[in-house]
Amino acid sequence: MADDLPAAPGVGEPALVPGELRGYRQFLLRKDGLYPLVHTASGPWNGRLHRAHCSGGAAHAAPAADCLCGLYAWYQPGSATVSLGPASAVVAARGRCVLGDRGFRAAAARIEAVALPASVRWHPAAAARARRMLATRYPYTRVYPSTRRMLRDHPPQDVSALGINPPRDHSRGYRAAAAVLWVGFVLGAYSLVALPRAVVTEAAADWWPMLVLLTIAWQASLVWLFLRLMAEQMPNPRWRRGPR
Repeated sequence: MADDLPAAPGVGEPALVPGELRGYRQFLLRKDGLYPLVHTASGPWNGRLHRAHCSGGAAHAAPAADCLCGLYAWYQPGSATVSLGPASAVVAARGRCVLGDRGFRAAAARIEAVALPASVRWHPAAAARARRMLATRYPYTRVYPSTRRMLRDHPPQDVSALGINPPRDHSRGYRAAAAVLWVGFVLGAYSLVALPRAVVTEAAADWWPMLVLLTIAWQASLVWLFLRLMAEQMPNPRWRRGPR
């Protein structure tokens, strides 16, 4: 870490582990910085070390064991590293932390690395503007052209020594399965255009019960994958009591 980064929290804030705890989360990439997905009115994260404050207005230091304040992050990439939409990032937390089964809440964190969203990478001008902004506002953050490269250089840490065994995150697999189902259905529907209309009409008349069942199964599979994905992304409310 660079020497001119702000100092670690003082003696009054017990450290989680010597050093920093790595986590994964997403940010809204805007022209003036990286904003949290919630509480965007609080502004973008600090370019060096961002400190937590209780959004409820309480006077206690964040995070508190009996509150939901703090800077959130996941132990595993999974649902926090989606290529589309917000920017996926790696954060390094320090100071007082409250540990959960899937993630943690920290008193302070810095953005260690960020991957440009696909929607930005596909537009060279937008990507160039984003890189210039990130280089200016986040000089200690490494910018990656893809989430895969970022995760290769910043893999998850083993937190078993802290008594944490996070469950495996299947969200990326659920997204891939949903994409395959959707693309397969669309390609199958468009392939009927290439067949003679008489053949399509005859097949539909003979096989319509099977077609109805396949359509229902396709829709049910998409709903199931969506529900599983939502379950994976839902933060576990059973935080461990007290800071670790």
